[in-house]
Amino acid sequence: MTSLWIVAFVVSAGAIIWSYGIYPLLLALVPVRRDKRPDAPAKWPTVSVLISVYNEEKHIVARIENLLALDYPQDRLEILIGSDGSTDRTNELVRTFSDARVKLVAFDQRSGKPGVLNRLVPQACSELLVFSDANAMFAKDALQQLARHFANPRIGGVCGRLVLHGDSSGTDEGPYWKLETYLKIRESALDSCLGANGAIYAIRKSCWPRIPDNTLVDDFVIGMRVRERGLRIIYDTEAVANEELPESVGHELTRRIRIGAGDFQALFLCWRSLLPWRGLYSIAFWSHKVLRWLAPFLMITALISNIALLSQPLFAALLGLQLAFYGLAMLGAVIHRRKIVLFSAPCYFVAINLALLLGFFRFVTGTQQAAWKRTAR
Repeated sequence: MTSLWIVAFVVSAGAIIWSYGIYPLLLALVPVRRDKRPDAPAKWPTVSVLISVYNEEKHIVARIENLLALDYPQDRLEILIGSDGSTDRTNELVRTFSDARVKLVAFDQRSGKPGVLNRLVPQACSELLVFSDANAMFAKDALQQLARHFANPRIGGVCGRLVLHGDSSGTDEGPYWKLETYLKIRESALDSCLGANGAIYAIRKSCWPRIPDNTLVDDFVIGMRVRERGLRIIYDTEAVANEELPESVGHELTRRIRIGAGDFQALFLCWRSLLPWRGLYSIAFWSHKVLRWLAPFLMITALISNIALLSQPLFAALLGLQLAFYGLAMLGAVIHRRKIVLFSAPCYFVAINLALLLGFFRFVTGTQQAAWKRTAR
């Protein structure tokens, strides 16, 4: 029985260390391709920016003004706003724009963002589809940075860089986001990004996969399915969108629970990318995503198996390290307004894994809906 506990501990703890430690370090060591930065095309492709909104009267005017002010040929751009049964002044405010590029598509009943996108895409008249959110703001050259890559026929999509701003009031998403950005850069250079960032990404309209209306993490699934067609999804750090950090740990936890439920759903929707003959892309999917999604269960297994092995000095010491880590996380929750990485990083790590665990139960019970309320930012 002891040997089984040892195997359980080694496998669970090893999987966590691989995903969060060894895999990122290996990415830094593996030689990557140095793609030549594409020049501006002689003629820019047509672009449709698609934004699904629900009761976004606070942001919608500034968002449309931001899109209209971008450095992109006016005759090559359209802006489609899909209103998902909004009950505030969102529709009224969109209609105040007389610019022919701005088009409102209002739906009476809520279906959720994936359902809105499935209905918006057929109405888009452009070669490229650019997806974003109502509360994200593009840098002035963001569309050009995205569009220039599509001169390469092997590129199916481009994911831009989301820059987070503001006081997170105790969340530690900043360092976490820096790690995610690093992984995206390296994975993109090796093969492709895993999914996309909902605030700023583009795909060829011909690659639109149409996703189930109940998809919970639409940006991830769309990007993965484009890659399954044999085309790359690359990451461009110079295509920038800006967004505010979550207001509090509570708001971040709510968002992470929803994403967690979607992550487990994505395992079924993107199962083809798990197959080993997908090569580096499959390794990245397992290492960067799947093992992280399983981390709550791995953490529980590591703790229980470690307790079962407490009679052995080595495992007694390892249990002490585990308990010390969780102690730091608890202190981080108590003094969350002080940005002390020693406490805030463990706290954030435990919080996102708790959210994943809660998201898993929402997924298996079917209680997470696609029509969700956006996290306050």
